Amino acid sequence: MFSTKKEKENKDNEGNFEAIYSETYFNKRYLEQKNEDDLVEGSLKMIESYFIDNQIERIVDKPINHPLNLDQVIQEGMGFQMYCNAFKLKDSQIMTFLALAFSDFLITTFDFKLYKDNEPEYPLRVMTLKYDKNGALLSLYPLEYSLKVLKNQATFEDLYTKVENHLQSMPDLKGFMDNFIKNQEQG
Repeated sequence: MFSTKKEKENKDNEGNFEAIYSETYFNKRYLEQKNEDDLVEGSLKMIESYFIDNQIERIVDKPINHPLNLDQVIQEGMGFQMYCNAFKLKDSQIMTFLALAFSDFLITTFDFKLYKDNEPEYPLRVMTLKYDKNGALLSLYPLEYSLKVLKNQATFEDLYTKVENHLQSMPDLKGFMDNFIKNQEQG
């Protein structure tokens, strides 16, 4: 008949619907940021230096901040964290380098937008990336995810693959609402 396993599988396919925000609330809570070129450039140079100093050939030639390359700096050689520590960089700075590099990749590749969350639920969620498809938002937290990567609990490539899949299956809320209103008017 009805098993809990089937119900769980169906729930997993539903996606993560969290809330409906008014534009006023969204604009109060989130402040759009420009990915500062100097900071991104510094992050990319540090990653490039890691490849050069450790004589590691990149998996993907360009861009240097491709998720496979970012995973590579964590997994090959002495490790990006130890490399940066040798320059007396703090873990928060290392995490920020990776978050900025990955954010720049997603902004360039998928047209995500970078926001500062004025009311973050957790401290590492102050920096958020959002993708808007006619009102349906996909949110990512690059600082939080970079920490998971540094702790070897996740990879940038895994998130990149998930993002690609989610973007293909995101609903078109404007189209849905237009159809809903049309059906209400007819019925």
